[in-house]
Amino acid sequence: MQIIYRTDTKALKKMMVEKGISTTIQLSSLTGVNRNTLSQVLRGEIQPSAEAMRKLVSVLEIPPEHAGEIFFSPNLRNA
Repeated sequence: MQIIYRTDTKALKKMMVEKGISTTIQLSSLTGVNRNTLSQVLRGEIQPSAEAMRKLVSVLEIPPEHAGEIFFSPNLRNA
């Protein structure tokens, strides 16, 4: 059985709000990640690449113990 990981988009959006980032354009500007890619990540359509994750963790100042929970949650349903 293959485990499919999903990004906890609600947690990611919450982190954005906490940092005062309200749009994918702002997030893209701060991270250097393409805004279309970020939009797909935030809609739960794709998993971010390792490089995109690293940039998101850095800009959003996500603690390492929470980064794994946000980006590698095997039990989330598409909401």
